Amino acid sequence: MEIHATNDFAASVPTVFAMLTDRVFLRAVCLATDPLEHEVWVDGLRTATRRVMPTPSVVSRLAGPTMAVVDEITWAADGNGDGRSGAAHITVEGMPAELVGTVTLLPGGRGSVLTYAGELTVRIPVLGPGLAKQAAPLLLEALEIQQRVGNEFLAR
Repeated sequence: MEIHATNDFAASVPTVFAMLTDRVFLRAVCLATDPLEHEVWVDGLRTATRRVMPTPSVVSRLAGPTMAVVDEITWAADGNGDGRSGAAHITVEGMPAELVGTVTLLPGGRGSVLTYAGELTVRIPVLGPGLAKQAAPLLLEALEIQQRVGNEFLAR
């Protein structure tokens, strides 16, 4: 299932890129999702978060009461002109589910537009496509939370 989402931040590309690779910002985004536990890594141009969350009821029979979601972004070494680009990879530990895609940060909107595009797959025979459709809103909600936390972070 294809996933497309955007965030529109009121700041320049270099400022937003610095925010997106800032450990304090990434931790704030994690905490805004009310995880049971979380970890944040920043290693140069690679960022990652791991959040343990209560499992949504639609997959609790398959996944148990909690699930760990790992969200990784690896940014390209050089900006693409006025912007930045990278690879996005989201996995659910112990489940055959992942999102593989791209992330692009370009001038636009209120200052910078962050665009996510990717393919969400759940490799479970027969049930996979339906589970992917049910998981998509959760991913989009997480990006809405990132927008809100980013607005607050940039306002400081």
